[in-house]
Amino acid sequence: MLTTLERVRMLSDEFTAVTEERLTMYIEDASLEVSSLNVPKSYQERLARYLTAHLVTLSLISSRAVIREKVDVIERQYSEPNKNMGLLATKYGQEFQRILEEIEEQLKPKKTINLVVF
Repeated sequence: MLTTLERVRMLSDEFTAVTEERLTMYIEDASLEVSSLNVPKSYQERLARYLTAHLVTLSLISSRAVIREKVDVIERQYSEPNKNMGLLATKYGQEFQRILEEIEEQLKPKKTINLVVF
């Protein structure tokens, strides 16, 4: 595993309520995903930590939010979950994406001009 329970729990107090077994499962999933990426080892723990937090947060979010509620003759209207948000659905996923973009920018070959004068 690329990160630890303690490091993920340090990101937010909301993760303290998540069981150790469940959190370990998300860490394993995130570690597998990150280890398959072509990124420097120095970034792998951080990426795994934020991807784990993203996965846990998604599991904690209610899939359908109440957008309207009527009290007399009880009535509720739910929103449809946006399944196409991906990493943008949580602040942790957004940070994961930002780190990946930063790495990609660093790994891009620098444009240089080679001039040879004869």
